[in-house]
Amino acid sequence: MTTLPAGTTVVGSATITTGDLAEHTANKPSFYADPAAWLVAATAHRALTDSPADVLAGAEDTGVLVMSANGSRDTLRAIARSLPRVSPLRFAGANPGVLAGLPCLRWGLRGPSLLLAAHPDAAAGVAFTVADGWLRTGQARHVLLIGLQTEPGGHLCRCLVLSTEEVPPCPS
Repeated sequence: MTTLPAGTTVVGSATITTGDLAEHTANKPSFYADPAAWLVAATAHRALTDSPADVLAGAEDTGVLVMSANGSRDTLRAIARSLPRVSPLRFAGANPGVLAGLPCLRWGLRGPSLLLAAHPDAAAGVAFTVADGWLRTGQARHVLLIGLQTEPGGHLCRCLVLSTEEVPPCPS
């Protein structure tokens, strides 16, 4: 990623690499989300676990910004191959926006959310500008900035928890 805006600090982070997206999937018959979204949600959870407790306590003011050029591409292709027999549940869960939405649903995050449909290296400047705007205008107290990319042999997902506040360290 690129340089943090002045006054913004990283208060938590996580990285997950996987060769198999199904490894992090927690789909149920009544709830479906794209396997890539489950990887994003797992990475967000690890970053939140690495963050001070007040980040989750302030979930109503925590935003999520995801950067991914691939997103739910594999699932959308599978759905296209299965038309017209596709379940509405599966179709909705393959929406690219689910990459930003699933962490919000899983962890009760109620701040702004956005998916930038671009590779994290290309989208980082825009992402930091948007996150900085959310933090400086009070739209969010914390922002999860998540980059998902496909690499040879698998997927790499990174999450930074950003803040402009002085945050006490996590209790041990």
